[in-house]
Amino acid sequence: MLTTALLLTTLATAPSPSLELPAPATAPAPAAPRKENGADAIVLPLVAYNSDLGFTYGGVAGAYLYGSGYAPYRHAIAIQALFTSRGQQNHYLRYDGPRLIGPLRLEMRLEYRRELRSPFYGAGNVSAQDFSGNENQERFNYSKGSPGAWLRLRGKPWGETHPFQSYVGYGWRYTQVSPFDASILQDTKPVGYEGGATGQLTVGALWDTRDNESDPVRGGVEEVSLRVSGSATGSRYQYGGLTLSERRFWQVGSRVVLAQRLTLDALFGEVPFFEWVNTGGVTFTEGIGGMSSVRGIERNRFAGNVKAFSNTEVRVRAFDFNLFGAPVYTGGVAFVDVGRVWHPGTVDGPWWKWHPGVGAGVRVARRAAVVRFDWAMSPETLRHRIYLNFGHMF
Repeated sequence: MLTTALLLTTLATAPSPSLELPAPATAPAPAAPRKENGADAIVLPLVAYNSDLGFTYGGVAGAYLYGSGYAPYRHAIAIQALFTSRGQQNHYLRYDGPRLIGPLRLEMRLEYRRELRSPFYGAGNVSAQDFSGNENQERFNYSKGSPGAWLRLRGKPWGETHPFQSYVGYGWRYTQVSPFDASILQDTKPVGYEGGATGQLTVGALWDTRDNESDPVRGGVEEVSLRVSGSATGSRYQYGGLTLSERRFWQVGSRVVLAQRLTLDALFGEVPFFEWVNTGGVTFTEGIGGMSSVRGIERNRFAGNVKAFSNTEVRVRAFDFNLFGAPVYTGGVAFVDVGRVWHPGTVDGPWWKWHPGVGAGVRVARRAAVVRFDWAMSPETLRHRIYLNFGHMF
């Protein structure tokens, strides 16, 4: 299953709060020997779990068309149907053409998302102080559906081996919002309460010196991304956003890697509340709180126009063996996550009011495919959470 998961990583990633097979931030190298011509078709069941979404189940299928002079393939298409035991759905159809327009890579996706209980605790860094820890309470949830589509062009203007790459993209989504009676959303009625269309134009650049995109041990990647939304982009709301991200990796000896990520995301203008938790850039994250930002804290527990978070991991490679002719390693990880938000018109607490999460986990990797299991706890509430997913957090 790990080999199949690796072959699908190029196709399965896109902005989504659901559990998907994650892809590297830049074009990955294929795990299998390169094919000059021909085609492949792959079907893979998806089974995962985390404390925020419950059990995840569904399937993803991919098809690859190879051609002479095209790497890692000429065309690829994937389709996914995904459900969770807590009422979330995420279905998509995606196309990937690494060299469709000269040296430019074209990625496109049609998708539909549905959440029967999407979390909303209000705005700011000290929101919902009456929250008791039961995130299934209707007071802290609302229902939403959001069909949408996006496309992105990526390229390396100074050659395939140069660390610089740039991208431009456009995404459109229609969000249907259904608040519960007596919920925080119903009481506060923030911008975006009526739902509606959001169209975003995104531009960005990366400087990538990692030795391996899926399981790096040295180097890093820096990214800056700008997104704008307004009537000219087909959006009901007028806002913009800036994302700065830094990921670094240091090898300590032969079996230990220190990994660090820093992210700052700032939104400004007429920002709908359902965008407060999202960050920009190639790699999608949401929070503060959840498996992609601060583990151990409820998903999207703290939301606001400005978000900052840090993730520090010590990754230890413990055992190595061969499976079907390919190397496999198992290891462990210890981590500390911390983050906070700022939002205009709210009391965000003192400057040192950051929300931490600590924990440990297990990793199993075959080639570049990584399966991770994490246990995390919030020192503020002493509540703990479990995450089982594919790929490193960053």
